[in-house]
Amino acid sequence: MSLVMILAFSLAALWGQTTGTVKGTIRDSKTEEPLQGVKITLVSSVSQILRYELRSDKKGHFYRSGLSPGIYKATLEKDGYIPLGTSIRVKLSDTVNVEIKLEKVKSPVSDSVNLIKTGRDLLNAGQYEEAITKLSEAISADPSNPVYYYYRGVAFERSENSDKAVMDYQKAAELKPDFTMPLSRAGVIFAKKGDFEKAVEFYKKATDLGEKDPETFYNYGICLVNIGNSSEAKMVFEQLLTLDPNYSDAYYRLGIVYIGQGETEKAKEFLQKFIELDPENKNVPLAKEILKSLDQ
Repeated sequence: MSLVMILAFSLAALWGQTTGTVKGTIRDSKTEEPLQGVKITLVSSVSQILRYELRSDKKGHFYRSGLSPGIYKATLEKDGYIPLGTSIRVKLSDTVNVEIKLEKVKSPVSDSVNLIKTGRDLLNAGQYEEAITKLSEAISADPSNPVYYYYRGVAFERSENSDKAVMDYQKAAELKPDFTMPLSRAGVIFAKKGDFEKAVEFYKKATDLGEKDPETFYNYGICLVNIGNSSEAKMVFEQLLTLDPNYSDAYYRLGIVYIGQGETEKAKEFLQKFIELDPENKNVPLAKEILKSLDQ
């Protein structure tokens, strides 16, 4: 075997040891039929540069290897279906297998179908004003469709018109109360503004209505901490860990909360778990210092 081939095999083996893989199957929530052509967008929570777009095949399968370990925000979209947002944890040298179901939206008014497709294409191309125009036309043609308001909300948000974005997100949730993505997005908008009380209001609505995305729970807990409601924040972080027991930052936040409540042993337990799970985390040096002070 040539040196070049040996080197290629070595690099492939090394790459496999330092990255992870995600694969999954997407089905219709009612019929259980596999869905082809679903667009899956994966964005790393660590770096927005790590962004990948996939499509499901005729069996509803998707696959992506070579992913840096960590949490990825996954957005799933297909014409005629309610978009879904979730988080996927990619593990080192491991394959994460996920099963996802999408819900079909009510049959859209025929005149609106091409408008929404054009509007989404413009949105994805970064042409937000043009997207808003097309999406507004789609809403005029089919004013009871929550998906149209959601996408126009995204376009308003990306064009930095957060007030109109929130109005559209609220309308989408009003038309379909179990559509939690727009509520979570509204929470993000208010959290970025520093209006944590308003952000909490939207995050609470989303989680009460069945939101299962760990990232939403984490953001919700942080906002509760920022308004001084540590008791409720503790419950939210604990709920998060039932969804994702390896969400390291939740252990760190719980450790801090328990310190504030005077429960030193519980604080130490959570901080030690945090360090064990995520030794490269930027908060590890501080966690170690806190542990030292607690032991004195």
